Amino acid sequence: MTADDPAIQLQAGRKLGSRYRVESLIGQGSEGAVYSVVDISTGIRRAAKIFGTHADRRGRLSTRHAQKLNRLRYCHIVLQYLHSETVRIKGRSLTALVSELCEGVPLEKFIAQQPGKRMSTFMALSLFQVLVEGLEEVHLSGEYHADVHSQNIMVQPRGVGFEIKLIDFYEWGKTTKSKQQQDILDAVRVFYEMLGGRRFYARLPDEVKYIMAGLQTKHILKRFPAMSDLSLYLSTFEWTSMT
Repeated sequence: MTADDPAIQLQAGRKLGSRYRVESLIGQGSEGAVYSVVDISTGIRRAAKIFGTHADRRGRLSTRHAQKLNRLRYCHIVLQYLHSETVRIKGRSLTALVSELCEGVPLEKFIAQQPGKRMSTFMALSLFQVLVEGLEEVHLSGEYHADVHSQNIMVQPRGVGFEIKLIDFYEWGKTTKSKQQQDILDAVRVFYEMLGGRRFYARLPDEVKYIMAGLQTKHILKRFPAMSDLSLYLSTFEWTSMT
């Protein structure tokens, strides 16, 4: 999104379309900006992604995003798309995709809140398994994410586990094996980040280092050519290096 795009200038309290009022900015990127908004008639909080005019020429990008989210509506890791709104901002008609508002915090912030700014092995494995199983659902639906990183993963602890949601799906055309494999590589890098990165890598259990493979692309994809292979490993591996 360009610096002069009006979508990044919305102030809290202003009306957005006919139904919503802006609450706060959640984040912004090359495609547009995401705001927390409130349904004026019900008081229910939602998220609205407003596409910039440069990214969304003739509404093509926002339409593809809506179609993609609709195809993924049964995937538990995906925020549920509700509807689209045409909004007028500084004389321009922009498209806003309205979805459920995700609770929780970005994974990047959650990691920083942990002792030593890293997660324990079992905590990281638990969250990573939820992420992988969610991405497996996305891939089995014939789709991909294309931008998996710790700022795009919202985390909400639930009991002894985690509920997570992926935000900011990218739409880079037809699904290919290489795009889905990029999701695998990105997910493994997120796992590496959860556990403290390079500083702590050498002391991690062998079963965990097997997943990361020193972050070497060819080794990761040889072991896990599909997300389902990584999901199967997480469900079935046996500990030999820990008691």
